Amino acid sequence: MLETDLRSRKSCELLAPAGNFEKLKTAFMYGADAAYLGGTSFGLRAAAGNFTDEEIKEAIDLANGEGKKIYVTLNILPRTSELDELARYAEKLVKMGVHGAIISDIGAFMTVRKAAPDLPIHVSTQANNLNAATVRFWLENGAERVNLARELTVREIKEIDRELKDIPHELEAFVHGAMCMSYSGRCMLSDYLAGRSSNRGDCAQPCRWKYFLSEEKRPGEYMPVEESKEGTFIFNSKDLCMIEHIPELIDAGITSLKIEGRMKSEFYIAVTVRAYRIAVDEYFRDPEGYSKNKELLKELTGELESVSHREYSTGFYFGDRGSQIYGSSSYLRSCDFMGTVRSCEKSDDGSYDCVIIQRGNFKAGDVLEFVPPKGKMLSWQAAGMKNSEGEDIEAAPHAMMEVYVKLPEHMPEGTIVRRRKTR
Repeated sequence: MLETDLRSRKSCELLAPAGNFEKLKTAFMYGADAAYLGGTSFGLRAAAGNFTDEEIKEAIDLANGEGKKIYVTLNILPRTSELDELARYAEKLVKMGVHGAIISDIGAFMTVRKAAPDLPIHVSTQANNLNAATVRFWLENGAERVNLARELTVREIKEIDRELKDIPHELEAFVHGAMCMSYSGRCMLSDYLAGRSSNRGDCAQPCRWKYFLSEEKRPGEYMPVEESKEGTFIFNSKDLCMIEHIPELIDAGITSLKIEGRMKSEFYIAVTVRAYRIAVDEYFRDPEGYSKNKELLKELTGELESVSHREYSTGFYFGDRGSQIYGSSSYLRSCDFMGTVRSCEKSDDGSYDCVIIQRGNFKAGDVLEFVPPKGKMLSWQAAGMKNSEGEDIEAAPHAMMEVYVKLPEHMPEGTIVRRRKTR
């Protein structure tokens, strides 16, 4: 079991989202130990890129080659008519060699256990895993891991871990990303207002919409509940960020730290995984000094501020339920995503010939930051740019265009390129 292995070697699994194959490669490159992804059926992110059967097999091969793992989401709430197909899909996943399936429904759990008894099952947070008895039920019926409900505090997680000390167990918890305003994600707003069920992977996120009051005898008259000139966002949750509290989570018994975001960009995946990789490694290098290292925590928090996010909070972990934003549904970020490094080779003059695949409009004179998977970042003022025809250019305005530049240092393939936003 993972729990014993991780604790004996003094580490903790870092689990990253993978909305498509490029994001999967980015997650692994930037330090994730495992990734979770959806196939073309039975997952809770219908709008994500998702993976065909062939891509899942390719993902498993990639993971095996790097000593990492792939978990596939089967966490919709299925109808009876879908269970036979679910069983066949589970059998297929076992043959592919997937390292685990994420399931939230009891019927789906029992169906998969019967059809594919060798498939490791991780119970989703959607199953409302709030107490030790619930977790024990899943474990004693064949689950390998349980992802705990987001409503639990650190103290309650520690109690659950203590109650389960007599049996092998793995506990997983979210450490970063968007938070659903509804109890463990069990929300009917999208189904009711948009005909799109959040529990079947098709949430329209109506919790992010503006809302007004209407009095029954005054149809057509809408009264805003004023919080700002933009309207009122009474259901809008802050994002979760636990970068400063890695010690508390690991001490409470968490063996897998999960990042939310299968719908997020490669930029988000790279920066977020990199920050938590540094955090986890630094904690196990110096458990006593981690929380005292204010300079490191400030740096990592700054990195997480660079990607698109809503205002951060620690969610429910410390008993503070004040995780709603009432004034806006907009995102914050301190940097824009400019591209990725496709190749970087040393030239005769000692510089490095680099090809950037453009993802954001930049021009000569802009200061770009290169964020590699490991090592120090490079700050470089764009100059001497050429296009794929070898022509000098002053700007890179076209999405996915190849931009040829000379850098003073080597940057690995896949390195993220960003530009600080000006205020």
